[in-house]
Amino acid sequence: MLIYTRIIRIKESFLKTKLSIAIATALSLPAIAYADTEQLTTIVVEGSSSRPGSMAMAPDSSGLKDTAALLEKVPGANINRNGPLTGIPQYRGMAGPRINVSIDGANMKEVGPNSMDPSLSHVPAALTESLTVYRGIAPVSSGIDTIGGSMKMESKKGSFAEGDDKYEFDGALSTGYSSVDSGYYVAGFSSIANDNHKIHIGATKEEGNDYKYADGTVRPSSYDRQALVVGYEYQNKGHEFGFNFTDNNTNNTGTPALPMDIGYIDGGLYNFDYNWDMGNGYKLETNFYYQNMSHFMSNYESRTPGNMTMPNGMVMPMYMDNTTTVKGGGWDIAMTMPMGSGDLKVGFTGDKSNHEADMRGQMMMMPTDASMKTTVFNGIERSRYSFFGEWKSDLTNKLSTELGMRYTYTNSISGDVSTQNPMMQPMAAAFNGKNRDLDFHGVDLVAMLRYAARSDLDLEIGFARKTRAPSYQELYIWSPSEATSGLADNRTYRGNLDLELETAYQFEFGADWHTDNAYFAPRAFYHYVDGYIQGSPLTDASGAPVMNNGKQVLQFENTNAHIYGVDLETGYVITENWRLDGGLNYVGGRQADGGGYLYRMAPFNGRAQVTFEHSGFMASIEGVGYAAQNKVANYNAEQKTAGYGVMNLRSNYQAFDGFVIGMGIENVVDSVNYNHLGGYSRPMGGGGVNSDVPQGTRLPMPGRSYYATMTYQW
Repeated sequence: MLIYTRIIRIKESFLKTKLSIAIATALSLPAIAYADTEQLTTIVVEGSSSRPGSMAMAPDSSGLKDTAALLEKVPGANINRNGPLTGIPQYRGMAGPRINVSIDGANMKEVGPNSMDPSLSHVPAALTESLTVYRGIAPVSSGIDTIGGSMKMESKKGSFAEGDDKYEFDGALSTGYSSVDSGYYVAGFSSIANDNHKIHIGATKEEGNDYKYADGTVRPSSYDRQALVVGYEYQNKGHEFGFNFTDNNTNNTGTPALPMDIGYIDGGLYNFDYNWDMGNGYKLETNFYYQNMSHFMSNYESRTPGNMTMPNGMVMPMYMDNTTTVKGGGWDIAMTMPMGSGDLKVGFTGDKSNHEADMRGQMMMMPTDASMKTTVFNGIERSRYSFFGEWKSDLTNKLSTELGMRYTYTNSISGDVSTQNPMMQPMAAAFNGKNRDLDFHGVDLVAMLRYAARSDLDLEIGFARKTRAPSYQELYIWSPSEATSGLADNRTYRGNLDLELETAYQFEFGADWHTDNAYFAPRAFYHYVDGYIQGSPLTDASGAPVMNNGKQVLQFENTNAHIYGVDLETGYVITENWRLDGGLNYVGGRQADGGGYLYRMAPFNGRAQVTFEHSGFMASIEGVGYAAQNKVANYNAEQKTAGYGVMNLRSNYQAFDGFVIGMGIENVVDSVNYNHLGGYSRPMGGGGVNSDVPQGTRLPMPGRSYYATMTYQW
């Protein structure tokens, strides 16, 4: 069968091959470049020819500490940055609920309705074993709602021992420091196993202050998080069983692009899986999960509260907080079997989740039990039931295909809402009087054809129909609110109970040229999205104001859109010790029929890196550049951004077996840059306890940061 998977594995760069997509950095993960164990962070990009390489991550001076930081190295991927632990994955112009993200097989639900806790933030990078990104059109087997792509993260679990009566004890300790936020992390992981049983445990602690840039300090951007992974696995004669628990305890952490900050996020994810390899090509795979999480946010614990303009024109400080919960669970059951010249995989996937959110508000003082209360979301129940079939086959020794179909039924329900605010009560009554029990039926289709034109050239063409049901925020925001899955556009939205499915018709063409010393892998894509959901000026007020704090209230509506672009990765091994790697990304999006541009689209960007390796020493110079973004969304007054370039220096050295020291400098020239995906400053400006960034202006990226790391693995 043709292989179209690129595995970027730290170890293989040094022990197996010279060819890599190398990001030669000092390691901030508890994984080292020269270890012989398997406890290594791996980035897997599905959809490229097999090119083992290396990838590691330096302490992220941008403040983004979660696994999402790795996406900046993936062709077509990027990050919508709303805070140090709030990195929302973006892929080819789509983000948030349009991308399917699974954690240890679970389609984890965010407890924050404004995506303060995107899925990839649940397990820190230091406890991540692998992050898989399906390049281009995602297979139907990868999950539900993959209209914008699919990603899956696996936490560290260790490895079974090889051989009877043999026990292996593996582990890693690591620590790091970054100067831009005086931040540090410590991490530890250990596993003990024989050939049948394995137990593992890992923990991290990360903490940092508000980050600095050349002209001041961005507040609030401090962070404080502890995380835990623990589990047990068993294998014997084709049977595999596992239990895994991951826990996230985040305390006061800033989200400067959002109207509130994280007070706490607390809760865990429980995973149970059973797999049975029956032989002769038959295999059963199952995964069951449950999550229970709570969240508190406020606009006064980490920042000066914002103001509210009263009908009489008076401006009053408004103290607000919000308590939210999510409980849910799901399953993924699939059977693989031989069929014709290939393999057929059929499965049943589903999940159920319950969401609650209660807000308190008080003028002039912090909220108390006597504060004005509002039910933001009440009794939200979202259920998805999905069946799929996928056939992969080698039609000839040069030609292979993938055909898939998935049907998904989504049911969404909301309970009645209430408020003690007399001005909002007419809106609550209007919402309660409407039908809120909604059904959606989606059919996804995928057809991929791959051709090995030569031994060094592979071609791929793909067509797909992908669907997505509206999120509960897009449906059930009943009064003007910014609880919009992290849009961070400083606008308030109303939900729309009349929304229809998004349906995307996707086309992709790609080529992978690879020799012993070079590779070049471009992809071009085009999506026509029927029913694309975005904000439009509110017309049917239903008792709601059409203006809020002097800005037009938006309502989620269906429209049509075009999304198109090109992304590529390339590299060349110059000598035994020197290599060059790089990549380019371009994505554009606009409404159909001559409409405006789509919101928060990454500008044309690229990166290039020269790497030197010799006798346990590695050093690199990396350049990252982003063009100006002038194609902005008028419907929510998106601001343009200028282009910029950043230079980073990285190095690491293996002092002795299992011990690596890393050092580097990010943003060497300490330039002031503005990432188009970074949002706008929401806290009060003016310095002091407030941010040095004026309210409503673009958030600057971090300034120069010196970092150092140490890792020991056994």
